[in-house]
Amino acid sequence: MKAVAGAPMEYGEAVLEHFRAPRNAGSFPPGTPGVSEAATGTRRHGREIRLSLKLGNDGRIEACRYRVYGCPATVALCSVLSERLRGLSLDEAGKLSGMALAEELRLPVPKRDAALLLEDALRAALGGYNMAEKRERA
Repeated sequence: MKAVAGAPMEYGEAVLEHFRAPRNAGSFPPGTPGVSEAATGTRRHGREIRLSLKLGNDGRIEACRYRVYGCPATVALCSVLSERLRGLSLDEAGKLSGMALAEELRLPVPKRDAALLLEDALRAALGGYNMAEKRERA
């Protein structure tokens, strides 16, 4: 029986840099005020993202933390997103595109679905703020 080897996935230097030294990885201590969390994906399916956003008193994103399980592309996307979110309003953050980040990182096409999972996590975390805001108004 002859083994068939697939071509290794090639990542650019930016992806490898964020994979080797991810920025803002981790989580906020339990009970930290102003934090909205969301989780998408599953380890069983090869990718899981737990994204936490912390709002400052000015209503802008003060910090982003994440815990991620996945390939270098998934880790790099989370790392880049965590840097981009700081200082944005919720509306500005909602306009970020995971696919635009994937293109910027020049991710191989088979790995770009990680960007969709990242967008799901971001939308869910932002949605946590919208739900809290609606409860406060009621």
